[in-house]
Amino acid sequence: MTKTQPNHIKIRLAQPQDRNQIFDIQRDATQTLCSTDYSPEQIQALLNDIQVDKSQVEERKDIVFVAEIGEKIVGFSAYSRYWVNALYVHPQYVRQGVGTELLKAVENEAYSQNVKTLAVCASITAKPFYEASGYQEFSKTYITSSSGIYIPCSRMQKWLSPSTEGEQAPSDGLTVICRFLQWVLIGK
Repeated sequence: MTKTQPNHIKIRLAQPQDRNQIFDIQRDATQTLCSTDYSPEQIQALLNDIQVDKSQVEERKDIVFVAEIGEKIVGFSAYSRYWVNALYVHPQYVRQGVGTELLKAVENEAYSQNVKTLAVCASITAKPFYEASGYQEFSKTYITSSSGIYIPCSRMQKWLSPSTEGEQAPSDGLTVICRFLQWVLIGK
């Protein structure tokens, strides 16, 4: 899949030779963009875990998209069934539509696999982006780094399928949680 978007953003599937650029973008975005929302200790824990992930990348089964402007990779997103596992944009390219196009690529891939609901564990930094993209928070949570540092985030979800006649996407918290558990447990 190769698709050129407005502002000359090209979205394509990642290739093995993109790996180092992807990790550089993840590192740079974490250091720069998350520094106002997380402590230096939390940032360092995240950066240490990026190095762990880098050494284990072959074991992952994610579908990874990259965004290019010209010949430069400026962002990436990763998806595995039901989950947005990553979405990072290089700090020099934020607020230029790169993240939106990467998220659309993930959502389109999920929808093509008949996934009706997509979830993400969004950082404090990324939460407004996901809200603007139609995701709803259903719980506050945290991830624990490999060094035991707690990093707060929000579990969010978006209904990908259009509402059928007479049915609307749930908006109350209990319904959202019940639907989330339904698709986690039985995949519907």
